Amino acid sequence: MFRRKYLASIGATATALGLAGCTSDESDSDEGNANGNSGDSDTSDSGNNNGDNNGGDTNSGDSGDDNQSDVEILDHEFYSEEFSSGVRGTAVNNTDSAIGYVEATATFLDSEGTQIGEGLDNVSDLAAGREWEFDCMFTGQDASRIEEYEIEVSSGF
Repeated sequence: MFRRKYLASIGATATALGLAGCTSDESDSDEGNANGNSGDSDTSDSGNNNGDNNGGDTNSGDSGDDNQSDVEILDHEFYSEEFSSGVRGTAVNNTDSAIGYVEATATFLDSEGTQIGEGLDNVSDLAAGREWEFDCMFTGQDASRIEEYEIEVSSGF
């Protein structure tokens, strides 16, 4: 009997969240390689842009904000230190209000394009117009195998 009440309350909560718009998934993604080159947030970037960090936009040349993501990657770069490796970068909230949850995810690939690891960072309540510095650390065993990576930021759950 308690199980039915619990399941009914879970279903009602999920429905309410869906109707409230909390399930949006606005995202921006980019690629880079582990040789010190990073990309800007121009989604047409192949990931081999020789270190261009101009912080491009996702508007594809359109001057209006209609095509702009809620959260945009401004810059990113691969790092390899004595005890850790990963991707660090900056993202910005492009909206006029706070975003309750923002997540950055890096996917690490070897020279054959095989996924060998993933890194994650997140922040809660990113204020309107505020920039956020993320750090997606590689948690795999052998960081020397990383040849390139893909980075994505998304908002919502």
